[in-house]
Order: sequence, then C-alpha cells, then structure tokens
Amino acid sequence: MSILEQKNIFDNLKFIPDGPAKYPIYISEKFKVMRISLKKGSEIEPHDESHPVVFLVLKGKAIFPTVSGEVELGESDYITYSETEPRGIKSLEDLVVLVIRD
Repeated sequence: MSILEQKNIFDNLKFIPDGPAKYPIYISEKFKVMRISLKKGSEIEPHDESHPVVFLVLKGKAIFPTVSGEVELGESDYITYSETEPRGIKSLEDLVVLVIRD
C-alpha cells in the first residue's frame, strides 16, 4: 500500500526574473508531472522535443505556438503536443502551468 502526501500545487511557488522556474511534482519511469512558472513577459522559445506533452494553465494567460498559428490560453485551458510538434510559451501574465509528459 502506498502512502499519499497531500500538497497544494502552489506550495513553494517561485518566479525567476529571466526564465522558467521548474518544479517536479511526480517523476516515474513512464511519465513526469512538473509545474512551470513564468513571470509576465517571459518566454520559453519554441523548441523540438521527443515526447508528447500536455500543458494545463493553472494561473495566468499565455501564448502557445502550434503548427497552425499561436493560441492564447487562460486558467483551466490546456493544449497537447505530439512528440513531433515544436512547443514553447510566451507569458502574458504571471503564469503557472502543470506539465504532463512521457
């Protein structure tokens, strides 16, 4: 039997002035769950990865690039990317995103 520890997703939340703050929520051999926070105006440049990913916006607003253009997402919105799609984030407000990836 496993013992679960209750936590709040916003515990230990930090913003770094010049880039993303990444916080591991859960990491296993099969998948990872991370929290990323970005200050308003910060960006993770579009880049290629080799895994599918889901970004769920918990707080704030951001622009996410897609193959068909940019998409603006706000709280409770999410976007998925396949392993072949480039991904990135431009924060329009202080942003907190939950990331689930292979």
